[in-house]
Amino acid sequence: MILVIVAVLIISVIVYFLPVNYQNTVNHITNATEGFNQTAMLERGNMAMGFNQTQIHHHFMSTATGGEIMIMSANMSDVQTMDEIKNHVKDIQYEFSHGNFTKPFYIHDQVVPGTDVMTTKKNLINYSIKDIDGGSVLVLTTNDTELLHAIQQFMDFQSSQHMGH
Repeated sequence: MILVIVAVLIISVIVYFLPVNYQNTVNHITNATEGFNQTAMLERGNMAMGFNQTQIHHHFMSTATGGEIMIMSANMSDVQTMDEIKNHVKDIQYEFSHGNFTKPFYIHDQVVPGTDVMTTKKNLINYSIKDIDGGSVLVLTTNDTELLHAIQQFMDFQSSQHMGH
């Protein structure tokens, strides 16, 4: 009985001295990993990608051979945004093909699932760009089973983070 009382007192003291913002910090971390902190992610995306995230549509799709990242301007007459999208897709094709996933890490404020294997096996990913009306698509393909799973993890995570965007 005395041990129970002592344990309750110790827990009470610990909780009392926790920082006031502890719960907010925990919620922020949880929300960021579950995709609920989309506003902060979009603000970082504005800086990393070089265009306004509210002016585009971003789609990440897993495929049987890898995945596709499609970025389109929300306004088909916005030539500047379309040019910025095409430049960004060329940039990430180059960066990803060299195992550099700094932009997704920065944008999502965490290590993005699948990127460890994608970095290690970067030479087994084929990258191609398709120009589409209003933007571009970066296509990733591989014949490696482990890498295919990693690319699909990457696409699924990205898709969950960019829902509705």
